[in-house]
Amino acid sequence: MKYLKQKEGILFTGKVNTLTLVKEYGTPLYVYDLEIIRKQYEALTRSIPPKVKIHYAIKANPNPNVCSFLHSLGAGAEVASSGELYIALKTGFEGKNIVYNGPGKTDEDIQYAIENGVHIINVESLDELHRLNTIAKQEHCAVKVCVRINPIHSVQEVKMQTGGGSQKLGIDEEQIETVIKTALSLDWVELLGIHVYVGSQILEEGILLESIENTLQIAARTAQKFKLPLKCINFGGGLGVPYHESEPVFDAEKFGLGLTALIHKASQWFDFSNTQFILEPGRFLVSESGIFLTKVISVKESRGKKYAIVDGGINHAFLPIRMNKKYPTAIANKMDLPHKNPMTIGGPLCTSMDVFTNEVELPAVELNDIISIFNSGAYGFSASLLYFLSAPMPAEVIVQNGEHFLARRRGKKEDFWFS
Repeated sequence: MKYLKQKEGILFTGKVNTLTLVKEYGTPLYVYDLEIIRKQYEALTRSIPPKVKIHYAIKANPNPNVCSFLHSLGAGAEVASSGELYIALKTGFEGKNIVYNGPGKTDEDIQYAIENGVHIINVESLDELHRLNTIAKQEHCAVKVCVRINPIHSVQEVKMQTGGGSQKLGIDEEQIETVIKTALSLDWVELLGIHVYVGSQILEEGILLESIENTLQIAARTAQKFKLPLKCINFGGGLGVPYHESEPVFDAEKFGLGLTALIHKASQWFDFSNTQFILEPGRFLVSESGIFLTKVISVKESRGKKYAIVDGGINHAFLPIRMNKKYPTAIANKMDLPHKNPMTIGGPLCTSMDVFTNEVELPAVELNDIISIFNSGAYGFSASLLYFLSAPMPAEVIVQNGEHFLARRRGKKEDFWFS
C-alpha cells in the first residue's frame, strides 16, 4: 500500500509500529491514520473545480474522530440515516453543510433533519415529496430538496450499480416530469436541482465522467423545460480504490481536469453560474487509511489446504468476505519475508462463511502472527455483522503523526446482556 512503511520487517502506519498498537490495544483492531485521509482529501480538492463541494459520505466510516477530522479539513457531510445525521452534528458539521440521502426516510427522520436545518434532502419518491411538504408545514420551516434521478443511461462497468435499470434508489428519469411539477406546486418545498448517483467503486475516472456528463445534460434539459433555476447538481460519489494490484488507481488529477472540462463545455449551452455542484466521496477518502489487525490463534491443514484461523472474522470485517475480494494482506511482523506460502485465512466463528480469502500468498504463518488486512478504513467496522454469534466488538484506534489513541473501546461479552 502506497502510504504504509516497514522497518526491519515490522509494519508501520503514521510512524507508529503496529505491533506496539497490538500490544497496547489487543486484537482484533481497526487502525485509522488521519494523515492518509488528509492526503486523499487534498489530492481530490486540489484537482476538482472550486465550485464543486465535497460532502463526505459518512456511511463509509462513521467513527466520530474520522468525521470530525474531515470536518476540520473543510468537507461537508452526506448522511443516509438519523444516526448518521446525529454523528455529523455531534462532530461539528452544521446543518447547512449536510445533505440527506436514502429511499426510506421515516417521518421522524424527516422531522429531525428539518429541525436541524439540513441543507438539502434528496427526494427519492413522489410520496416522500408529499410527506416532506406536510412535515415542513407542521414545523413552519420550508425544506430545500433535490430530486434523485435514476437515469435511463446506465454505466455497466460499475461494481455496485445504484443507477440505471430498475432500482429502489431514486426516481426513474421517465417519471421525473410528474415529480418536478409536484415539487414546484408545493408551498413548503423549495426545489434546488437534481441528484444522480450511478454506482460505487468506480476505478476509471473516464467512466465516472461519462456519468457526470449525462447528469449535466439531464439537469439542463429539466431546467429548460420547467424554467427551473438550477441551484444545485449533486453528482453523487463512486470514486473507488484498488483492492488488488491488478486494479487501476483512480486518478484524481485526471478526474479533476475532466470534470473542469465537462462543466466548461456544459456552460456553453446552459448557464451554471449560480449552480452549486456536490460530490459525495466516502471510500476514496478513508479506505486506505485503515488497517484491520487480527492475531493468528490456530494453524491447521485440511486435505491439502492450509488455514490460518484468526481472532477477527466476518462479524468484524464483513466486506472483504461478502465481496469475495482478495484484499491486500500481509503479516505485520514478517513484512520483509517472501510471500510464497498459499494460505486461507479464516475467522473464529462457527460458520463456513467466515473465510477472508480462498488463498493468499504469505510468509510461513505461525501462531501469534498478526495478519494485516489493508484498505479497511471504509465499510469495515460499521458494515460488519457486529452482533453475530455474540462475539465482542473490535477496538478502533486513531494514529496521527506518531501519536495514537483509543477511538472506540473493545467490546465485552457483558455488552450483549440487556439492562
